[in-house]
Amino acid sequence: MTKFRYRQSVVLAILLVAMAAHAQVRPPDAADTAMLNRIWLEGTNNSRVMEHLSWISDVFGPRIPGSPAYNQAAAWAVKRFTELGLSGAAIEPAGEFGLGWSYEYVSAHMTAPSYMPIVAYPRPWTGSTKGKIVGTPVLAVISSKADMDKYKGKLKGSIVLVKEPRPVHPNFNAPATRLDDKGLKEIEETPIPVKPAKRGEEGEAGGLKWEELEEFFRTEEVGCLVEGSSASRSDFGTVKVDAYGGNGKDHVTRGQSPRIIVVAEQYNRICRILDLGVPVTLEIEVRTTIYDQDTQGYNVTAEIPGTDKKDELVMLGGHLDSWTGGTGAVDDASGCAVAMEALRILKAIGVKPRRTIRAAFWNGEEEGFYGSRGYVVRHFGDTDGQSLAKMDFEALEKNWRNPLGDSKKILAKPEYAKLAGYFNYDNGSGRIRGIYIQENFAVRPIFEAWMKPLKDLGVTTIALQGTDGTDHLPFDYVGLPGFQFIQDPLDYFPGLHHTNQDVFDHAVPEDLVQSAVVMAYFVYQTAMREEMLPRKPLSIPIEIPIKGK
Repeated sequence: MTKFRYRQSVVLAILLVAMAAHAQVRPPDAADTAMLNRIWLEGTNNSRVMEHLSWISDVFGPRIPGSPAYNQAAAWAVKRFTELGLSGAAIEPAGEFGLGWSYEYVSAHMTAPSYMPIVAYPRPWTGSTKGKIVGTPVLAVISSKADMDKYKGKLKGSIVLVKEPRPVHPNFNAPATRLDDKGLKEIEETPIPVKPAKRGEEGEAGGLKWEELEEFFRTEEVGCLVEGSSASRSDFGTVKVDAYGGNGKDHVTRGQSPRIIVVAEQYNRICRILDLGVPVTLEIEVRTTIYDQDTQGYNVTAEIPGTDKKDELVMLGGHLDSWTGGTGAVDDASGCAVAMEALRILKAIGVKPRRTIRAAFWNGEEEGFYGSRGYVVRHFGDTDGQSLAKMDFEALEKNWRNPLGDSKKILAKPEYAKLAGYFNYDNGSGRIRGIYIQENFAVRPIFEAWMKPLKDLGVTTIALQGTDGTDHLPFDYVGLPGFQFIQDPLDYFPGLHHTNQDVFDHAVPEDLVQSAVVMAYFVYQTAMREEMLPRKPLSIPIEIPIKGK
């Protein structure tokens, strides 16, 4: 060996020792910027997130649980995951859901005193008309038993307008926004709320229960119920279509009368003409189908197997189901597309995670987290009281700080101790700006370290308080680390959420690309960490089974 080569070898040895020493002193939760760089290049140069989104939203359309569209989308997801090289792609039961439903046809027109095509959508789980109905509508707003007595025997076969017209006002706010520094600071500093906002915008009318109204209309054999779009955010020709009026009973109640929701401005016009004493003629036909042969809900899962910690798990996902006004593109095909793309990125760059990384597409989120609740019970554990999977959704939302009610303990399953964390995406298609940590103080310094190199991507904010309304909550309910990202609001509110404008065209490609990169990075960091993410303490004990029993 020459003197030069000897010196070169010594220098190389010194460099290797120095690098090893540097690696040893590297903070345990430091960001892996080299891996982030690889994720970024793959995610931006070869993104397929919009292709995933188009399949789910454009091809399969609106996806009510138990409908052919939902089942076809789930089967496609299994096929696509498999094509991408993921392991164990499967459809698995999530527990009892209820009735499936779809609509095949809706036609609504005003033919007199002048012609007006009506933009209308059937309310989910309502029935079909008996062919085409032609007639003069009756305004019958029923809010008490006295109103029932007033209209009893008078509505058979009629087209019934069920609500008073609602004023429409100019909108002086920007239709879409991004979170600026002030907005992010407000989220970060928002105090923990004393109670959650009430879910939905409708409920019981004047003391009448929803079941009483439905039974009255069914007994009266009305021809079709017609209502104007209820939320002010759905003005300007937009229709808000969901089924919250049933307080969680819509999807289990058979024999509902046909009901359509129409543009507020058109509904108002019809009512004004009637007020003038001028006869109105409407022509309506609706065809819907109930599916009751299989009342189970189904999730879709797929994964990248882990290596030395393969029995431990990191999860990510969104909900596959949607309402029926649009195609459920931003709520929440976007979340599914982002999760699928995050796994595609990691698989494409050959990541070998220590923990198994599993994506989940949830069923029945819109009706009360049926898929994620069922998954938590099936895999991780339940309470010693009423099953989490069967708890009344409204009660869960109202008691969000103590969702398990009078339960004395959590009956954990072996997998309970193996979940490192779950990351959810379900606030439209806006890019990720930070994360809600659900009052879990211990994860703050970990996420802060991971987010440092994400500053250039706009990811800067950690909010201590929890956020509600998404599938991370069932995990959080039982003490598992479940998180929802903070996203730019864009035009999710007022224009897209549960409306007929929730379509592919309103999903922002560059935002979904960024979100998939950030999602992939977060789950990678969680999968590679020496310890699992810390959990916040529960107010009730956890009974963990003894191995082998």
